[in-house]
Amino acid sequence: MPEIEDDAPPVFTGGLLDLLVAGAPEVQRLPVALLSREQKAAELARVQAVKAMTAAYEAELVLGLADDTPDDLDPAPGTPGAKRGSWAPDPELPGVSEFFPAELAVVLNCGRRSASLLAQRAWVYRESLPATWAALAEGVLDEARAKVLVDVLQHTDPAVARRVESQLIGQAASWTTHTLRKRAVAALLAVDADAVDERRREAERQADVRVYPSPREGMSTLTADLPAPVAAACFDLVDQLAVLLKQDGDDRPIGRLRAAVLADLLQRPWDDSRPPVTAHLQLIATLSALAGRSGEAGEVNGLPITIGQLRDLLAQLDALGLRTPEGGSVALALADDDGALRATTTLEQLRRLA
Repeated sequence: MPEIEDDAPPVFTGGLLDLLVAGAPEVQRLPVALLSREQKAAELARVQAVKAMTAAYEAELVLGLADDTPDDLDPAPGTPGAKRGSWAPDPELPGVSEFFPAELAVVLNCGRRSASLLAQRAWVYRESLPATWAALAEGVLDEARAKVLVDVLQHTDPAVARRVESQLIGQAASWTTHTLRKRAVAALLAVDADAVDERRREAERQADVRVYPSPREGMSTLTADLPAPVAAACFDLVDQLAVLLKQDGDDRPIGRLRAAVLADLLQRPWDDSRPPVTAHLQLIATLSALAGRSGEAGEVNGLPITIGQLRDLLAQLDALGLRTPEGGSVALALADDDGALRATTTLEQLRRLA
């Protein structure tokens, strides 16, 4: 009978692990209706600890996947397939493929940015904040507070991060996230002021302008990442101009005036001194909705709007005598209910057919 070495894994390990991984997710639940008030509070505290432990386990799994995805096969800089200049991807994890965040996003069924942030946070736990990760795994520190420490300390030297961590971790769970952030920044300034400046420069480098769907019907939210003094100056300018409109008799709410002022400052319809630019609007709606037989919502560049808004927009464009702009294009596409493209045409062709 052959002997099995002490450090050799059991022959059934792979099959057993496959069964465990393939199992349906389970949550230990208690009959809430039978619990006393004190028991419900205790169970909620237990759930918070489980959530923290799960976050630590998630980080461990992400790092395991990252370790299984080295950058050996990534295109070298200057070779075909490698992005260049400002289009080059930001460095993610040392030694890990640049495509890992995209692969992780597929696994998690989330956006690439969300996956990238999760991977970077897990990396910081392992490299710079091991005590935070351990507290998370034990369920004594929640993920919200752990994220605060990551946010403050991720750009500093790992040795410095651990030094600051050691000063905070003992009481971190008892502080609010706001207090923890203030004390973490103060502790970091005391030992490494350069790291704070590096965080500010990194934040400025990551600045962008984004648009999000708003919970208010037919509205969207436009945001811009700006240095705090610039953001304050921009808002003050918008506010002062809105106040002037109010003083001139405009009875619209001040918030609506601020939004209108901002839109005018960006689009500058009165300014003919700059090179013209063309905007691309993708309007999506069902024919039945446009004809008034359905109330199904439409879309503008992927943002949902009411069908009434879409009809108004189309009426405005038609009243303007919209034509193909110089350097731009106008096209119409017919798709089925599943989004499959069936036909395309230009606005001029459609008008001739009509």
